Amino acid sequence: MVDKREASVERIILFSDCVLAIAITLLILPLTEIHPAEGATLADVVVENRAALGAFALSFAVIANYWTIHHDLFRPLRRHNARIVLLNMFWLAAIVFLPFPTALIEDGIDGGFAALYIGTLLAVSVLNLLIGNYLANHPELTDGDATAESRRHVVASAFSVGAILVALIISLFSPSIGLFGLLLLFPAQLIA
Repeated sequence: MVDKREASVERIILFSDCVLAIAITLLILPLTEIHPAEGATLADVVVENRAALGAFALSFAVIANYWTIHHDLFRPLRRHNARIVLLNMFWLAAIVFLPFPTALIEDGIDGGFAALYIGTLLAVSVLNLLIGNYLANHPELTDGDATAESRRHVVASAFSVGAILVALIISLFSPSIGLFGLLLLFPAQLIA
């Protein structure tokens, strides 16, 4: 039988899943505004809208990855308190904000748009780090076996934060290289 505390944790997780589903769905809205010119082929439409399609694919993959991380962080959660709810709400706010800089980088990455996009990813990753650290230091909120797993999340999140911070710094000087700097996340995760 599920007690009231476990049921309330399930509500937090379900709410979070719904918010992520909405955020990932919002990414498609700019693509619905694409209207092919008369006589245009599919290849013409793809080439003409490659930035929008690329931004959609990138952010879809990013949000899907963050959902996976969130799922792993919250799987052992059995109880909650105001602090974990607050950290989760800030995390959700950063995720919901992500479609905005995604729409901006569709039109170009200069003018600070790449930095805003990468900065948003940095905010989400820092919040992942804070949530993982909080759960690692509050085993009473988890099923008890999660402390080691939470610490692994902290290490992985710290490497991600470092990689995204480097990409952000690079993007301030060279926006296109900054976005490619996000590729540093792959070796960062391998090292973690």
